[in-house]
Amino acid sequence: MNAPLYLDVRRKILTSITLGHWPNGTPLPNETKLAREFGVSVGTLRKAVDELVQDKILARQQGRGTFVATHNVERTLHDFFRIRHNDGVSRFPEIETLSLRKIAADEEASQRLQLSIGAKVYRIINLLTVGGLPAALDQIFLPAERFEGLNIDLFRTRTGTIYHLYQNSFGVNVLKAEEQVRACKCGAKESRALGISRATIMLEVERISRTYYDVPVEWRCTRVNTQHHYYSSELG
Repeated sequence: MNAPLYLDVRRKILTSITLGHWPNGTPLPNETKLAREFGVSVGTLRKAVDELVQDKILARQQGRGTFVATHNVERTLHDFFRIRHNDGVSRFPEIETLSLRKIAADEEASQRLQLSIGAKVYRIINLLTVGGLPAALDQIFLPAERFEGLNIDLFRTRTGTIYHLYQNSFGVNVLKAEEQVRACKCGAKESRALGISRATIMLEVERISRTYYDVPVEWRCTRVNTQHHYYSSELG
């Protein structure tokens, strides 16, 4: 049984974006022109575009057209940052990068990022402060082959969010993430960085972030200080 025609159009648009024919933030050609290029009706094209908008690969701007989606503070805060101060206010964190090193992937990192054991990865450690209080310690692993040239100065002096840096400097667009949350003990690193007792019970949020075609591009493990902060998830 043949797949619906709009799915083939969706695949072609996604391939064009992946190959960089339409860079992040650029508009797609108008619907009539694009439908003619793909040899389909405007209705079929629109259905493919609707799905890509729903998946946040594309974004519609009222009166301007449809664009390849980009990461900004508002999108990151809404879609990817779930740590809240006890007052319930959603704030973007202040991020201090403590270290950035290139290391060999161990078995766990290679499994999460679908790499061979020993492949080079960047390991980044960040301290997150929310509302003036130390909220979390982040450990991020990135496949070095996708982020070649990354260094601590580039990371510290970025002008936007971390995902904005991935997108603008390395062409890596994070589309979605899967998270697992569990309770954990406070380790020595967390105790020193966050100024909390080793007896503090923390939350560990493990995240796999994915780009086009569900390829993993970031493995992140965040230890959250639960004295003043909590993890928030919106359902429905």
